[in-house]
Amino acid sequence: MEQKLAEYRARKAREAKISEVRESTKKFFSGLWKSRERANPVEEALLPPEDAPEEASSVCSDDDTVNCCSYVDLFYYLLWFVLWVIVYVVFIEFQFGTVFLVVSGLIFMYVNTRTGPRRSGEVSAYSVFNKNCESIDGTLKAEQFEREIRYGPAVVK
Repeated sequence: MEQKLAEYRARKAREAKISEVRESTKKFFSGLWKSRERANPVEEALLPPEDAPEEASSVCSDDDTVNCCSYVDLFYYLLWFVLWVIVYVVFIEFQFGTVFLVVSGLIFMYVNTRTGPRRSGEVSAYSVFNKNCESIDGTLKAEQFEREIRYGPAVVK
């Protein structure tokens, strides 16, 4: 009876460990894809407060440490970079290194720009695409520039 109980406990511990590994793997990969789907943090900061997610509603925090990504993310990017370098060396051997560099640069630019539609309530950096041509905060408009030239920077709101 003791042996069966020990086998049962070992099997349950093994199943718990396997489910823990599965959950952590799911969490890792779902977080990986979610981080790819998220908008640029600057764009998230430009969202109106009522449409902004809770974590993006405050651009500045009291915490002085900046944690942009975890070690797993850094390792992931390092692996992609190493793969890119290996393929680049192969293309250099075939004397297509420059072509690979230009094409990979274009692909890098495309992948790192958001090509999907804007979320509802999100303002565009280009004022002509916003409702009533409203510009975002920090935009230097011709009217503001003219007021600063004529009356000095102290009169600008």
